[in-house]
Amino acid sequence: MPTFQDPVVDGEEACQALRALAHATRSFDQPTETYVVVGDVLGGLRSLGQVLDQLASAHTSENAIPRAEGGDHGAGIEEAYAAATALRRAAALVARAELAVDRASRHSGRIVWGPATSNALLPLTERIAPRINADDSFLRTSPFCSPGSRSSRRRRNGMSL
Repeated sequence: MPTFQDPVVDGEEACQALRALAHATRSFDQPTETYVVVGDVLGGLRSLGQVLDQLASAHTSENAIPRAEGGDHGAGIEEAYAAATALRRAAALVARAELAVDRASRHSGRIVWGPATSNALLPLTERIAPRINADDSFLRTSPFCSPGSRSSRRRRNGMSL
């Protein structure tokens, strides 16, 4: 159970919960359950972004007196600020993931699941293929695309990972 007071214990529990979820989502008995899980993942991403921001702040708090392994205070401050910067960058990337999962949740919420037959799936994929947005800001293309191609321009103009 979460303590809401001990970040070390709660962090370990969050890690274990994510491992369990990764194991449990290998297959779904009922596809309708995917919407609920996507919503829970979205909530988790929102909390994760907050956690990363708070960890960054803790690294640069006035109460913290960082020292490097050798005892050097200046080097400790440098490492603390580097860690805080990396954590804030991670929080920004999680915010992007949150937007993508929110979009997925909206799409998933419009699905009415029913029994599928294998011969009905092929015409369906042919009908929806033109609806897929090639300019979707969340698409990432292969790093092996040719220079000057549309995909390499999109990668240059977007937020890089």
